[in-house]
Amino acid sequence: MGFKVRGYTREVTQEKVRDYSLFAIACEGSVTEPGYFRPFDGINRVKVDIIEDESEETGNSSPENVLKRVKDYIEEHQLSAEDGDSLWCVIDVDRWPQEQIEELHSFCAQKENWHLVISNPCIEIWLLYHTLADLRELGIETSKDAKRVLDEKAKYYYFKYLPLMPVAVENARNADSNPEGYMPELLETKVYQLGQALLERIGKPRFEEFVAGLVRLEKEVLDKKKKKKDMKKPVNKRVAGG
Repeated sequence: MGFKVRGYTREVTQEKVRDYSLFAIACEGSVTEPGYFRPFDGINRVKVDIIEDESEETGNSSPENVLKRVKDYIEEHQLSAEDGDSLWCVIDVDRWPQEQIEELHSFCAQKENWHLVISNPCIEIWLLYHTLADLRELGIETSKDAKRVLDEKAKYYYFKYLPLMPVAVENARNADSNPEGYMPELLETKVYQLGQALLERIGKPRFEEFVAGLVRLEKEVLDKKKKKKDMKKPVNKRVAGG
């Protein structure tokens, strides 16, 4: 999608000027991360744009693929650090070669407003910090372990987790043993940096308003899903003479 540009000049007419900050988020996952971050779109002049994988290849979610999507996106869109725009690459440690992760990190390190936030071993670590402050006694060593614990401790449903993002930011930040480094240790995540950036840009009053409106937003989403599901149902046609 194309965005309006900032700054009124003779070449840029007033209707093409935009007054929001852009959070462009490239996720490794295609469901959990987009579902979590999309609801923040439109709050207090914040634009959340998920850089999705539009290829037909399934399971193509490596850091290498994330980097390709990001490069394509940057060629098309403007990202102004001065106006609060930022790029965020959200990936997991598990399954991927270290050299691909390092390549993505080197790319993001080129600009102050480009960020790489990693979870070790997976995004479920970030989600667990919404309800837990310490994960060390949970026996998590792999992504499978993290998914199992998340399912046991608190069934994940993003509408229930979004109000807890400030808690998750604090818990994950306190657990970060190397805040200056980009690679988290096991049971740590850097996604709190994205959460913190969103909270700071949105502001506490507007975030509280957002939380208060989640019931209505949830109903709208569920109604859309139901309508879409109903449209897919086969129509029973009465056979003539039957």
